[in-house]
Amino acid sequence: MKPDGSLTTASLLFAIGIIVLFAGATVGLVFLKKLRVGKRGEDGKRKKISFGLVMLAALVFGTVFGLFLKLLWSSDIYLAFGVNAALEWVNIVQELFLAALQLVVVPLVIVSIIRAFVKVGASKDAARGGLWIMAALLFTVAVSGAVGYFAVKLFGLNASGLGDPVEKIGNTPTTIINTVTGIVPTNFFKALTSNNALPIVFLGILIAAAIVMVKKYDKEKAVKAQNAIEVLYEIVGTVVDIVIKFTPYGILSMVAVQIAINDWSVFVTLGGFIAAFYAGIAVIAALHILLLLVFGVNLKNYFKKTAKTYLFALTSMSSIATVPLTIKCQRDMGVSDTTANLAGSLGTCVGQNACAGLYPAMLVVLAAMYSGIDPWTVEFAVKLVLFTAISSIGVAGVGGGNIQASLLLLAMFGLPFNLITLFLGIDFIVGFARPPINAGDSIVAGVVAQRINDLTRARRNRKRARLGLPPLPPEVSENLEAGANI
Repeated sequence: MKPDGSLTTASLLFAIGIIVLFAGATVGLVFLKKLRVGKRGEDGKRKKISFGLVMLAALVFGTVFGLFLKLLWSSDIYLAFGVNAALEWVNIVQELFLAALQLVVVPLVIVSIIRAFVKVGASKDAARGGLWIMAALLFTVAVSGAVGYFAVKLFGLNASGLGDPVEKIGNTPTTIINTVTGIVPTNFFKALTSNNALPIVFLGILIAAAIVMVKKYDKEKAVKAQNAIEVLYEIVGTVVDIVIKFTPYGILSMVAVQIAINDWSVFVTLGGFIAAFYAGIAVIAALHILLLLVFGVNLKNYFKKTAKTYLFALTSMSSIATVPLTIKCQRDMGVSDTTANLAGSLGTCVGQNACAGLYPAMLVVLAAMYSGIDPWTVEFAVKLVLFTAISSIGVAGVGGGNIQASLLLLAMFGLPFNLITLFLGIDFIVGFARPPINAGDSIVAGVVAQRINDLTRARRNRKRARLGLPPLPPEVSENLEAGANI
C-alpha cells in the first residue's frame, strides 16, 4: 500500500483477481440452481436440485473461498492489502441481501398479522373453536422458544467472536414495562419505520379487529377488505420469495468474509447449533407427548393414526403440504370436522414450534451475543418467550418460514440480521426436522382442543341432567364418544 493509502498496482490487480474469482463462484451457484438431475418426470423434465442443497453448496463454496483468502492474507503483506480491498467488494453482496431482508419485515409483519386474526374471527365457529387451538399453539411455540434459549446455553454456543460487535438496528426498550408501554404507537407512520415490530403487530391486530367488526353490519365491505388482505399477502409473500432466492449469494459472501477474518470458531458455532437444534427438537417432541398424556390421549392409537402424516412431513419437507393428512388423521381420532379443519389451517400460520419457535429463538440469542448484549438475564428470557409467541402469528409453513420468523423476532429485539445469512448455510441439515414438528403441533392442538370440548360438553350434560333437562343435541356433542377414544 502506498503512503497515501492507495493500493499498489500489484495489490490492485490481486484484488481484482479475487473479485473475479468470487464472481465465478457466484456464476457457479446460478448454474447449480438451474441444473436438473435424476429421472424425467411426467412432464418430461428432470427435477431441479433442492434449494437447501444449493444453500449448502454456497456454504461449501464460501468456506473454500474464505480459507483461500485467509491463506493469502497471512502469506504476504502486499497480498493482505489486496485481500482487504477485495473483501470490501465481496461484502457488498451480503450487505445488499441483509438490506433486502430488512426491507420486507414491515409489510410481512403487518399483512401476516391482519390475515391471521381476520381468519380466526371470520366465523363464529372459528372464533369459538379457535380459542383452545390458538392457546395450544401459542403455548407450545412459547415453550419452544424457551427450549431454544436453554439449548444455546447448555451447548455453550457463542457468536460473540463472529466479527466485531455491531450496533443494533433499532432502539429496543430495556425493561419489560417499557416494552409493554411501547406496544401502542403514538404515530402510525413512525411505527412503520421504527425497526420495532411490536407496534406494527399492534396495528395489525387493531386493523384485523376492525375488519371483523365491520363484517357485523356491512358484510360486503368486510369481504372486500378480507380479499384485499389476501391479495396483499400473496404479493408480499412473492416479494419475500424473490428476496429468499438470493440467499445462496448472501451465504457465499458472508461465509467467505467470516472465514477470512475469523478463526475456526465459526465452524464450532455452526456444528454446535446443529447439535443444539436437534436436541431442542427432541425436547419439543417430548412436550407434545406430555400434553397428550395430560389430556388422557391413548399414545398407541395416536401414533398409529399419525405415523403416515409425520413420515410425509419428513420426506416432503413441507408442513403446509401435509395439511390434508394433518386434518385427516385428526378426524380418524374422533376430532370434529370443524376443529380438525381449524387446527390444520391455523397451524399453518400460527405457532409453528420449529420454524417460529426453536429456530428463531436460538438465532436471537446468538444475535444478541454477536451484538455485545448479554442474553443470560431473566428479563431477556421473559421477553424472548413472549415475543416468540407473538411473532409466530402469521408465519406460514412453507419454504422460508423460518427466515420470516427469524426476521420478525430479530426486529422485535432490534437486533441485526447478519447471522441469518450465515446459519442459512446449514439450513438443509436442520430443515428435515422442522416439518414433522410443525405438523405435530397442529395435530396436538386439534386433539387437545377436542378433548377440552368433549369434557366441557360432558360436564354441561351432567349439569343439565341434574336440572332435569335433556342432553345437548347430537350435533353439538356427536364426537364425544369418538373423542373419548383419542
